[in-house]
Amino acid sequence: MRQGFFEYLLDNDPRNVISRRGIKLRRLISPVVRGVMPLKVKTKLKILHKAPLPNEPVIFACTHGFREDVESSLITAGRHAYILVGSLEQFFKSRIDNISGWLNGIILVNREDKESRAASKEKMVRALKNGVSVLMYPEGTWNVSPNKLIAGIFPGVYDVAKESGVKVVPIATHRVGNIVYSVRGKALNIAKHERSEGLRILRDKMATKKWRLYEHAGVARRDIFPKGKEADAYWAKYIHDLKAEVPHFEHELEERSVFRQKGEALYEEVFDFMDRLLPHHGTAFLFNKRYIRL
Repeated sequence: MRQGFFEYLLDNDPRNVISRRGIKLRRLISPVVRGVMPLKVKTKLKILHKAPLPNEPVIFACTHGFREDVESSLITAGRHAYILVGSLEQFFKSRIDNISGWLNGIILVNREDKESRAASKEKMVRALKNGVSVLMYPEGTWNVSPNKLIAGIFPGVYDVAKESGVKVVPIATHRVGNIVYSVRGKALNIAKHERSEGLRILRDKMATKKWRLYEHAGVARRDIFPKGKEADAYWAKYIHDLKAEVPHFEHELEERSVFRQKGEALYEEVFDFMDRLLPHHGTAFLFNKRYIRL
């Protein structure tokens, strides 16, 4: 159930949501909000590196994959930034999240509404042009792939950077146990490139930062992991447990929110035939353990 006070945040007119007065007030209390954020979570944040920030508003482009990555990313950003949020059920049903988000500065987007998506970009541009940074998750949802460092990223980050004339700062986070590791990269002028190239550069930088966190915080060897269907079951349980930590997690919406290039097949679609395949002399070789989802 939505709370009436926050309904105005869904207005598609940026002037009704983003104001200079609101930005100034939130900038004053931002250090307090960020200082209280560690008390909201059960994890400890270890920032491995923070590249210098330009003395101007930026877009923080963050990786996305676990409950505390919003708080961790905002603290790693190290400056006041409005947060783009598309988890409406979680926002409206959690008093802690909606109050702290509103105090910090938040831009809501209904990911299933075309007009809301377009308006969210206009709101981010308005915020940036009024002197405040923006923090967003270009992947659009959690990256739950067992093999991709970064999922595909939506082009909105490029469009906003292009229209507002600001740079983009990649932030990567990774959680191991109760410790979150993070890194803040150098500011990138992706808008000086053609759209697809700018997005490729940003995705590569985000993936590189993520990989370095894996290298730093890796705790296991490849040879101890299961293979085949056992590996699938292990990963499915891992993702299930991550999602279970989030109240009001919208499973179907998050699955629909994964970026997908035209013509790209998902992992599950590629191997779906294996679950329906019946063994006979012509297909027996496919059941050899060497060929089953290694």
